[in-house]
Amino acid sequence: MVLSIRSGGVVLVALLFIAFPAQADEVEPELEPAPQAEPEAEREPERAAAVVSEEEAALSEPAWIPSIEVGFEAYNYDADTTIINLGDPTRLSETQPEGAGQILFRIGGEVMGPMFEGLPGRPRLFVQGGVGIPTFDNERIFELGNPDDPAEPETGIARYQSNGAGQRDLPTDFDGQGSWIDADIQDWSWYAGLGIAFDVPTSIGLLFRIKPSVQYSAEKVDFTGKFKVVQETSPPGTVDPDPCGTGQNPPVSCLRTFEIRESNVEFDTTDHSIGPGLEVDMAFLSSRPIRISLFAQVRALWLVSGKTNGAADSDGIATYSVERDGFVFRGGMGARLSWVGFD
Repeated sequence: MVLSIRSGGVVLVALLFIAFPAQADEVEPELEPAPQAEPEAEREPERAAAVVSEEEAALSEPAWIPSIEVGFEAYNYDADTTIINLGDPTRLSETQPEGAGQILFRIGGEVMGPMFEGLPGRPRLFVQGGVGIPTFDNERIFELGNPDDPAEPETGIARYQSNGAGQRDLPTDFDGQGSWIDADIQDWSWYAGLGIAFDVPTSIGLLFRIKPSVQYSAEKVDFTGKFKVVQETSPPGTVDPDPCGTGQNPPVSCLRTFEIRESNVEFDTTDHSIGPGLEVDMAFLSSRPIRISLFAQVRALWLVSGKTNGAADSDGIATYSVERDGFVFRGGMGARLSWVGFD
């Protein structure tokens, strides 16, 4: 009986040793599988996230965006300028196709309207306007001879009268004759435009806008002109080599008489022009609430006011005429500050 109990205990112990390893195997946690490489297709959304974020930044702009801008605009003032000597059109009468370069310092403003999100480029309408201040004054657009000589032709005529008659006593012998016209573009020319802006977002923190528009501009131009000529006042019918008209042979030496005729005129015009323009604007999306933009623009303008302007002095000495080209091409650049609010 004692042996049977001992034998049963041995069997029970053996079963316990067999059962514990088996139970341990059942509760041992399974090892996690090694991570698999992410498919290439699943990375594409992440790569586009930067571009999407830039688009979201553009979409987060307010409906209305007011701006101020400063910049420069350059162009050439081309014209055909004519001065006619009414006393003798064969002398000192000429037409010159000249031009004068000009740079305007521009100060303006712009307001962009709500975005049309359903259209390509998310376009916005905008209006803009401003003023221009010329940086160059009194540009010479016509020059012939030297009418500004402080001593001539007065000194030459006095010398001739003192020295006596010579073989060539002609009005053209004297210095200090000629003419000129200056054009002076006045301050505060102005412009106004209407256009549409298209967004071109990028992944580098910039937003490009392409902005075609139609613009209207007006500028006042003052002209000043001067003309000086020496004309003979000897008795009619007297010609070289017999200035006294005696008909003697050999001719009698005789002083001829001369007169200095001089005129000064002022006239002005306001040129009105209209035409298409195109601007490329580069905005820094990270700047808030004031967004900084740099822009470059070109414009083609046609003159819609009269092209020809002129004047004549009251003494009937000379006439002055300026005929401006009907088309002008302008280009400029500048910076713009826009209010886009906080994020």
